[in-house]
Amino acid sequence: MPYLPRIGLRAFVSDKFDKCAYYGFGPYESYSDKKLASYVGRFEANISDMHEDYVKPQENGSHCGCRYAEFKSDTFIIRADGDFSFNFSEYTQEELCEKKHNFELEKCGCSVICLNMLESGIGSNSCGPEPAERYKINKEEYFCKLDLAFAHK
Repeated sequence: MPYLPRIGLRAFVSDKFDKCAYYGFGPYESYSDKKLASYVGRFEANISDMHEDYVKPQENGSHCGCRYAEFKSDTFIIRADGDFSFNFSEYTQEELCEKKHNFELEKCGCSVICLNMLESGIGSNSCGPEPAERYKINKEEYFCKLDLAFAHK
């Protein structure tokens, strides 16, 4: 790959985790190079509302500039604190990449949480140019910190 799309972690958790609350860019999806339609604030959403239903499935639903996010089930909360972006989805990245049309998507049976310490911009590469160099992850070393907490309600 010419540059990394993200540096972070991906977790597959029970589909009972179906709500989130976060402080960052929202309520619409946002990326380092695509956030003019969003603003910084505290937001809450169901996992089904986090998906952008593009005709051609692709990476979507990220929220950048976050300071915290909570992913909630009826009995547990996963909380992340730091400086990060995240995705919260019923679909895997592989599913979004493999399918040609939105009606072909199949939910994976769990909730997928991606916590990204760094995330490259997206440009308009699905139909135009790559992201500008300043929005690409292409250094040789990075240091990132994220605090995770798990709580029983």
